[in-house]
Amino acid sequence: MQSFSSSVGHVAGLVSHRTLLPEGLAETAVQFRDGRIATCDANPTRGMIDCGNLLVLPGIVDLHGDAFERAVMPRPGVAFPYETALADVDSQLLANGITTEFHGVTYSWEGGLRGHAYALRMLDTLDAMRPHLGAQHLMHLRFELHHADGVADALAWMHAGRVHFLSFNDHLPIMRDKLGDTRKLAQYADRAECDVETFLARLNSAALNAGKIDTVTGTLARAALQRGICMASHDEPDVATRNAFHAHGCTVTEFPLTEAVAHAARAHGGHIVFGAPNVLRGGSHNGAPDATAMVAAGVGTVLASDYYYPALLAAPFKLVDRGVAPLAQAWALVAANPAEAAGLSDRGTLAAGLRADAIVVDDHRPGLPRVVATVVGGRLRHATGHLPLIG
Repeated sequence: MQSFSSSVGHVAGLVSHRTLLPEGLAETAVQFRDGRIATCDANPTRGMIDCGNLLVLPGIVDLHGDAFERAVMPRPGVAFPYETALADVDSQLLANGITTEFHGVTYSWEGGLRGHAYALRMLDTLDAMRPHLGAQHLMHLRFELHHADGVADALAWMHAGRVHFLSFNDHLPIMRDKLGDTRKLAQYADRAECDVETFLARLNSAALNAGKIDTVTGTLARAALQRGICMASHDEPDVATRNAFHAHGCTVTEFPLTEAVAHAARAHGGHIVFGAPNVLRGGSHNGAPDATAMVAAGVGTVLASDYYYPALLAAPFKLVDRGVAPLAQAWALVAANPAEAAGLSDRGTLAAGLRADAIVVDDHRPGLPRVVATVVGGRLRHATGHLPLIG
């Protein structure tokens, strides 16, 4: 056999004794052609990578990841160029098996890291760097509903095809409730790149837009529906809020704050997103429902990296180890289901005709799965060493 180096290049396919197909694990040769999966059968051909007993899995689709913010601003007031930050993030994604990333870019009245200049910088840098990045980087616009002045920008970005997923956020009430915490208030101000007094003035000004929220929601939702952009509502506190956003066409519920909201969303037939860190940590860091319990109850259908990219790779294996779900069901939480939630019908499973997005995982150490290779669009974008080719 030849040895295949870790350099980027087109891959003929992957052969493994354990390939996760829609029907379950099987000994399979997955052949790639022109960036797509040509066949999934038992007939390996010359040039395919022999993965032996390593797992071959569909590439991970991350519907909501905002850990890039720490690459852009690793310390309060310390900002790095977006080109440098996104190159670093791309490496993190590939090393953790994430082949499609929806960057959760918050567009808020706060300003600073979540203001207009940073959002535009992210959009422009993504446009410029996409040809040079390994994973597919998409835009998840997290629009703060009190930011009435930002509606025109959001509409323009959607019209230009720069937004690939839209979520409605309203963090102002939560932030206002924490204003007595001087440390938290200082953190908000640091992120907004202003002093505390200026931040409070911005918050109070935004609060005056409460009466415009219904109009803001309706305007953006109609524009998204017209352009085929899937939508989510974020941190819904009650069933009435869920029903209201459902009426606007929001088919995805992100991080519901109660179990009742999750059950209501499932009754609507939509997807419910929980954080993969929630699974790894054994619960939510802010008192929200336990993600593992929600998956077990059938009302947690998607896991997202949220603020920690490595959690997406580890969480499905944790669910399997706990007996919550078999591998096929657990992996659907990070691949097939988020792809469906985002309206991407060309990925999420290994089947003929779909994108050639796949990862090779060494799972021999319980609780510590490791990505050995990541293939995006039929090209090897990450490898930890040398893998044999079928000669």
